[in-house]
Amino acid sequence: MFELDIEMLKEQGLQLVDTAKKTAQDLADKGKNQLDLLNQQARLSKAQRQLGALVYSLHKAGEENQPLVDKYIEAVAEVEKAIEEIKANMSDEERVEAEAAEEEGAEEEEIIEEEPVQLRGETKICPVCKAEVDGDALFCNHCGAQL
Repeated sequence: MFELDIEMLKEQGLQLVDTAKKTAQDLADKGKNQLDLLNQQARLSKAQRQLGALVYSLHKAGEENQPLVDKYIEAVAEVEKAIEEIKANMSDEERVEAEAAEEEGAEEEEIIEEEPVQLRGETKICPVCKAEVDGDALFCNHCGAQL
């Protein structure tokens, strides 16, 4: 009878180890999904800012470069697609947590007061194509290189 109890304890111990292992793996996957989502959201924000800066820079110079603008729009769309894929692989609970974090982040962004843009009348030279661009430009109006 003593041997039976030891075998039963051994069996229960193995079941507990398996359960703990599965729980640890689930937590790791959840953390990885959250981290991947945060990284992609940061990339999206950066890509959107770059697109806006490019469009503004082109507008300010009175120029058009639709192929370059389309390239930046495609980059934004790729990041948005990656975010949707990450969300599709999340559990319902993870999605709810991620959406709550997004809403909280959006509220914080609204509160932040940005400093007024200081316009400088100076010019600078694009390191890629050597074109002269406005001193406050973030992108070259000619080749689209980030300045």
